[in-house]
Amino acid sequence: MQTVVIRDYNVKDFRELLEIDAEVFKSKNPAYDVYVYLTYGSDLLVADIGNRVVGYIVTMDIDRYTGKIISFAVKPEYRRMGIGTMLLRNAIERLKSRGKKRILLEVRVSNVEAQRLYKKFGFKTISTLPRYYSDGEDAYLMELSCENF
Repeated sequence: MQTVVIRDYNVKDFRELLEIDAEVFKSKNPAYDVYVYLTYGSDLLVADIGNRVVGYIVTMDIDRYTGKIISFAVKPEYRRMGIGTMLLRNAIERLKSRGKKRILLEVRVSNVEAQRLYKKFGFKTISTLPRYYSDGEDAYLMELSCENF
């Protein structure tokens, strides 16, 4: 496998972000989703392999001490290669460097693979959000205490 570079988003990455969002989340309007990430996200990191974006993670500041992961995706054919781990680690480190004491995220109840990754980093499920997603699926609200990372 070629070298994976985790770097800041660049406007040239826009089309590839749209493709990833549409493919991974089956989004009906990926352009709107990416617009939201760019507007409200405080940090957008991409995983780049050979000048091709294969994953991304978007975080935002909730308040002085709380950060949130608002979107996180890796193209299916690039999963199980450690790319998600690299993106998540970088995002957590950046949030910590900005003084965040805790990090929140929502994850589909059915997305066991993602939950496993989050738990590996120390995230704990703190509640269930009924019918959180537009298709009616529940979400788990998960939290990481940055002192444990």
